[in-house]
Amino acid sequence: MVLNTVTKNQFDIYKILIELSKTKPLFCSELEFQFYLAWKIKELYGKEYQIHLEYPIKDSEGKNKNIDLLLVNCSGGFIPIELKYCTSKFEQNFGNFSYKLKEHSANDQTRYKYLKDIYRLEAFKVNESKFIVGYAIMITNQYRTWQKIVNKSQTDYDFSLEDNSLVSSGIKKWSENTAPSTQKDCPPLILQNDYFIKWQDYSTFDDRNGRFKVLVTEVK
Repeated sequence: MVLNTVTKNQFDIYKILIELSKTKPLFCSELEFQFYLAWKIKELYGKEYQIHLEYPIKDSEGKNKNIDLLLVNCSGGFIPIELKYCTSKFEQNFGNFSYKLKEHSANDQTRYKYLKDIYRLEAFKVNESKFIVGYAIMITNQYRTWQKIVNKSQTDYDFSLEDNSLVSSGIKKWSENTAPSTQKDCPPLILQNDYFIKWQDYSTFDDRNGRFKVLVTEVK
């Protein structure tokens, strides 16, 4: 990862992830990722931010949903953070602990859920006057997630997260040949802004599926 140059006390999510990767290159679960990210933010920024886990909000349909992390600065400003940790099967001994990661959701669901996090952050911005900036963060070793979708008829073509590409604003939906149940459970998303997709290395191991990348998308 490339560490951005920032002024003192400026919140820098890349710096946080770099420091986190030095001690926690792997996580057992998304919940553990959430916990250690919050811990690292507290270590680096001390009392500058209150940190709230699973902050409840209403979605566009009025249903209760939680933001993974909500940071509140000294002026009461909000920085919401949504997290994803999607893995392929991988086993590794690190720090006297044996990590046994399971095969999680398919790549189409991984892509969709990440863009849905961006969608939710955009909605949070509209509904919350104290919003400063939001971050959608995903760590994954599912290498197909950052690769190009060659077949335009692929069901999740609209949800592509190809490295060094642009996710444009507008409606993102499944192709017509997608199973009706998937289209019902995962409705179209409408993004308000364009987002540049830039993956960076988070940690690397020699074994199969040992390359973990991180994607950070800023919503402002």
